[in-house]
Amino acid sequence: MSQTVEQMPAETNRVSNEFDYRPVPPLAAVTAVLGVISLLALITEFALPFALFGIVLGILAKRQISRSDGAFSGNWLVRGGLVLCALCLCGGSAFHAYVYATEVPEGYKRVSFVTDISKKGFSEIDGRKDFHPEVKPLDGKKLFLKGYMYPDGRAEGLRQFILCKDSGECCFGGKPALTDMIFINIPDGVPPATFYDGLVAVAGNFALAPDLRRAGELKPAYKIDASLVEAARKLY
Repeated sequence: MSQTVEQMPAETNRVSNEFDYRPVPPLAAVTAVLGVISLLALITEFALPFALFGIVLGILAKRQISRSDGAFSGNWLVRGGLVLCALCLCGGSAFHAYVYATEVPEGYKRVSFVTDISKKGFSEIDGRKDFHPEVKPLDGKKLFLKGYMYPDGRAEGLRQFILCKDSGECCFGGKPALTDMIFINIPDGVPPATFYDGLVAVAGNFALAPDLRRAGELKPAYKIDASLVEAARKLY
């Protein structure tokens, strides 16, 4: 009987240790969640901040656990989240940089429709409206730019369409300025375009089109004979 009584504290202590619980700090759980979310960085560049934020929180969580003198657990959770965030940040950044660097066809120059063309507007020279002096040198050049298709009711086999600088002018009934539009012509030998309501990439020969600048009509100030029309691979 005495042997049984002596064994009781040890048995009680063993059972207590089996059910010993150390909480996981919220930062560790958040790091793991951000690690999973950061997988989206391999698809869209807009998820890259989640990976970066996860790394910062993971470092803080690891420090919190190490300074808790064993009061907190969750190192494995933090390590998993940190590995995911780091891999997605590095891999996603490299992937999106590669796509951006290779999306422009060889021999074409990347320009911004908004900043390099649309925002320049027209210039007033001797009381006469003329093309902006920074846009004029683009005449005849092979350019690559992005914009939005102006819908005209057709969806397939497009040989001509108007490209607008932003989706607001296309989708919400706004009347674009002449310099906010580019007339896109797809010559024979180039596959026709299909209407796409997202950002579109266009490559082709850029030309000033004064013959299309008739007041009161939806006629753009510029024209491109396109060699490529496709959904934009990047949103910038």
